[in-house]
Amino acid sequence: MTYISTLAPLGLVVALAALQSPEANQAYERGRQALDRGSWQEAIEAFGLAGEDKALADAALYWQAYAYSKVPDAKRALELVAALESRFPKSSWRDDAQALAAEMRGGSTRGALDVKSDDEDLKLMALNGLMQADEEAAIPILEEFLTSEKSTRLKERALFVLAQSESEKAHAILARVARGERDPELQRQAIRYLGVHGSDRGLQLLADLYRGLSSTEARATVLESFMIAGDEKRLLDLAKNEPDPELRGRAIHLLGTMDASAELWELYQRETSEEVKEKMLQAFMIAGDDEHLLAVARDRRGSEELRRSAIQLLGAEGAEEALWQLFQEESSLETKKQILHGLFVAGDHQKIAQVATDKAQPPEIRKAAIHSLGVSGEEAVPALLGLYRSEADREVKKQVLEALFINDAVKELIEIARAESDPELKRRAVEKISLIGSKEAKDFLLEILKK
Repeated sequence: MTYISTLAPLGLVVALAALQSPEANQAYERGRQALDRGSWQEAIEAFGLAGEDKALADAALYWQAYAYSKVPDAKRALELVAALESRFPKSSWRDDAQALAAEMRGGSTRGALDVKSDDEDLKLMALNGLMQADEEAAIPILEEFLTSEKSTRLKERALFVLAQSESEKAHAILARVARGERDPELQRQAIRYLGVHGSDRGLQLLADLYRGLSSTEARATVLESFMIAGDEKRLLDLAKNEPDPELRGRAIHLLGTMDASAELWELYQRETSEEVKEKMLQAFMIAGDDEHLLAVARDRRGSEELRRSAIQLLGAEGAEEALWQLFQEESSLETKKQILHGLFVAGDHQKIAQVATDKAQPPEIRKAAIHSLGVSGEEAVPALLGLYRSEADREVKKQVLEALFINDAVKELIEIARAESDPELKRRAVEKISLIGSKEAKDFLLEILKK
């Protein structure tokens, strides 16, 4: 059989997971890929993002320190090692970090690090070749690596090589690492590899493992492995029955990434917890399911809080047409305001301007639309100026002046101030100009003073 080169293992295999894993996991895997390519700065940035997740923070600190040692920036690398030792005194990465720090303090830092890295890569290349030539001989050596004092980096790559094998022995070793909690990072990697492999026996092992694990982080990794393997059935079962709210929410989120909208909608109908329903709405958004979000937003018999959430998520999804349709149907002023905000989030200034200019709309709704245009940026300025010119209502004109001021639209405010015949509106425009403080505003104020 053929094995993938071990020089870029996570880049080739766990990339499948990174496409749909939570953001921190994606960043961690990007960092590992960057290390394999020797892209040190990219690795530093990726591990900085990954470190925001408490489950990955210690590993991310180590690899970020490693990348800094390669730049080289020994000072920053040592600072990160110190941070790891301080924040995670029991971390499985502590020994590696201390060894890294000792090498950097030893004088010939660069040479020592490079020799170690090259030596490890050569070992893995040799094992990769041996697996192709004589798998039975290679597997015991890989197993020995996993129980030795070798670096975590080498152990992870040994796991990767084992994960490529179809042999019962390799699977048994991977299973043992996935069950054990002595090294949480290696355990999580083994769980991920079982998901990437996606075999029936591997998935059954993960299901059995899930029931026996005590670590929430490890159980969450099992959920991600089900997603990687496309095991919708097991995830759906956990989304229905998992008693831990955090893990249940994670299962629902992952179903969203798998576009399991029909199954989630069936579950939504039976669900009684509003908190869980909120997570399902977010999963609908992840799946791009505007239809079910719109159904929740339309349901006047349902929770107002859930209706609001559905409207906000439709805005975040950029579903302008669905929101506009909902706006036409809605009678509640408060809900109409929320829909306007959804249109604002979706960036649909044209429809907001249409509401703002519609004299048939209640004043409160027009005011909300004008305010939305005010915070929409430069693109909304022409619509505001056109509204001011066409509007007869003084209160509406005042609202437009305020919106132009929020946009720092000094040119348009000066144009209005020069043309306005209503003394109150003229004063209001000049007042707004005086608060902007730009050169154009100062020149106009000087012009008034010189008259």
